[in-house]
Amino acid sequence: MYNYKYIIEKRLNMESVHSIIIIKKGNKYLNYFDDRWGMYLFPNIKGNDINTIKDMYNTDKVKLLFDKVHDKYSVSHNENRTYHHYFYEVDTTKDGEYFSLDELLTLPKVKENNEDIINFIKDFYNNLK
Repeated sequence: MYNYKYIIEKRLNMESVHSIIIIKKGNKYLNYFDDRWGMYLFPNIKGNDINTIKDMYNTDKVKLLFDKVHDKYSVSHNENRTYHHYFYEVDTTKDGEYFSLDELLTLPKVKENNEDIINFIKDFYNNLK
């Protein structure tokens, strides 16, 4: 029989943990073109470490907005996986390409691979209204 601690550790080891970094200019969000994926992505890091994000952007103005655990198909691993995404907002000015969430969803590859992430962000900000 498994104990509760074992089940939690097993679940955490099975999750792919990533932090999505949200930098806004009005109603637009910083994205970068990722050559490996051949599409635009939100800045991100593997894992969940707010101090790494603070160091990346040289600011303490970083806050955890929410997190989501969800299952989706992993294109790179050819299997369904459990993802645990942490969504952080960074209050900083950064040069780069900014898109509205609706603009991102007009890009076929982004919609196919990251519609869930975009909808999580959209739902979060819509619920603030």
